[in-house]
Amino acid sequence: MIEKPTKSSDLQSQAREEHLNGNSSKAILLLTEAIQEDSSNLDVAMDMVQVFLDIDELEQAISLFSKFPDTIVETSMGNSLNTQINLKTLASKTEGKDSLRERIFTEPENMQAKFDLAICYFSEHNIESGMDQLFVIMEKDSAFKEGAAKEMIITVANMLEQTDIELSKSYRNKLANLTN
Repeated sequence: MIEKPTKSSDLQSQAREEHLNGNSSKAILLLTEAIQEDSSNLDVAMDMVQVFLDIDELEQAISLFSKFPDTIVETSMGNSLNTQINLKTLASKTEGKDSLRERIFTEPENMQAKFDLAICYFSEHNIESGMDQLFVIMEKDSAFKEGAAKEMIITVANMLEQTDIELSKSYRNKLANLTN
């Protein structure tokens, strides 16, 4: 038997489309309506957290995410949201992407600035630029902060495994080549 879409799932689909088309405020309204329609649909709530993260409403994302049961937090989507929250939180504690790029220009050997810039890039889903910074650190000072760059590369590669296994493998191979 094929399940008929619910009003909540229809609203969720519309919200995803609106968000992808750049109309995040409309997406939030639709997701809010979907949650009111079916408060037990945690997929809708996870979509809301993602929208909040995408529009840099970190506090709202954290507030909603903190209400999820462990069974949801431990799913692949829950892990992804948690990682994004952690990266955005870390990025918010840096001096900012533009300032960090300037600092690296004037201080090319500043590994902390490179590491912080990588976090800023990751928080914006710019994986390639973030990994570039981490691999520069690995090449110049693999012991930086007790191997923090290596750990971050592994964390991001693990996260990518869910969506792009080939890219994840390529970063793992590059790391293995640097450490051997």
